[in-house]
Amino acid sequence: MKNRTNKLIRSLSEIFEGEPWYGESVMKKLENVPYKIGYETCVPDSHSVAEIVGHLISWKSFAAEKLNDNNGYDIEIDSETDWPIVEIKSPEEWEALKRRLVAAQSNIYKFLEAKPDDSFLEEKVNGQDYNFEFLIRGIIQHDIYHLGQIGLIESQLKRKEENSGVFKS
Repeated sequence: MKNRTNKLIRSLSEIFEGEPWYGESVMKKLENVPYKIGYETCVPDSHSVAEIVGHLISWKSFAAEKLNDNNGYDIEIDSETDWPIVEIKSPEEWEALKRRLVAAQSNIYKFLEAKPDDSFLEEKVNGQDYNFEFLIRGIIQHDIYHLGQIGLIESQLKRKEENSGVFKS
């Protein structure tokens, strides 16, 4: 039986591209962020939306690698792997970054769907002090956490850009 795994897949999907109870999903929110806002920050030395997307890609890739039994894969907190440098200079680059995020999410689905049953959820993630269910729930929580940041950055920069024509009324 894959009841727990299927519930996790549904939760991942709802938060990422569905219609969660609290409002917009990750992809719906990113669809509404113009590329010019994507690379800006609210204050110096803070992260841009594009950098947050890069960070989400990093951790979704981490989860996929662990689900694929890549025991050697790891991310050092606050490293360039954790927070990659992301520069967006065109709408095409912004769209490409969002496609990379979708691909990273799709890899998680692929590995979860390939599991024959729920037993792997109790297995410890190699090199970590938690199991696979905790990892997947963490990815869900991570998306929600950073979705809030993206919304805050967007609202602050939107005020700044309202008269510039970046946002349409």
